Amino acid sequence: MDAHQETVLINGRPLKYRIRRSKRARRVKVQVCRRDGVVVVLPWRTSRSIMPELLAYWGPWMDEHAEKLGVRLGPQLKQYASGSTVDILGEPCLVEVRELPPGRSRSRVERVANTLVMTLKPADVFDTRGVLEKYLRRVARNDLTTRTEYWAERLGLYPSRVIVGERTTRWGSCSPRGTLSFCYRLVMAPAHVVDAIVAHELCHLRHMNHGKGFYSLLGAVCPWYREADQWLRENHDDLML
Repeated sequence: MDAHQETVLINGRPLKYRIRRSKRARRVKVQVCRRDGVVVVLPWRTSRSIMPELLAYWGPWMDEHAEKLGVRLGPQLKQYASGSTVDILGEPCLVEVRELPPGRSRSRVERVANTLVMTLKPADVFDTRGVLEKYLRRVARNDLTTRTEYWAERLGLYPSRVIVGERTTRWGSCSPRGTLSFCYRLVMAPAHVVDAIVAHELCHLRHMNHGKGFYSLLGAVCPWYREADQWLRENHDDLML
């Protein structure tokens, strides 16, 4: 896929948006979120000549939602410095940034009670996001692997493999070969929400669809799955770095 940034005037104010092509997209999509800003997704062979018509139709909606999320001039990136917080399994942890002692060259993060102590080399002090992401990925791999083992035992359904990484469109997926994939940013959600996603994907090992049998199985072991889905829809943008 490729990406191209443009600026347009809507209601007399500038709005930045990105055009992204996708081989998987079957129709034009317009997305607005804090992490990516305003994005127009075009199917691979769709010409950019449709943009004036698209902007005429979608412009007011893009303008309204970009203003609401504060991304009129681009994505809104969080800053993580001493005194800020990051959620781990739904619990806010206070960030404390320290300077790396002389003789040490590798930044590190450790959790002490409800404080994330980030001991950083000078190059990482002004942008802590990269170090924090590595830490959250490590925590997520351990946590999601453990939760998958627990729910696999309860369901009697065992995946061939568990992958934890970045996903931009779904929190989890199950392949026909039995591989479960999860987004590492789930580790910032409350534990019961993470459990619901893990149970959901494991149920796909028996039902590779969202039919009646699938929801009957999921509802039997995880009756709060609807509540968890609603929580993710309402808090999606908060699970971003």
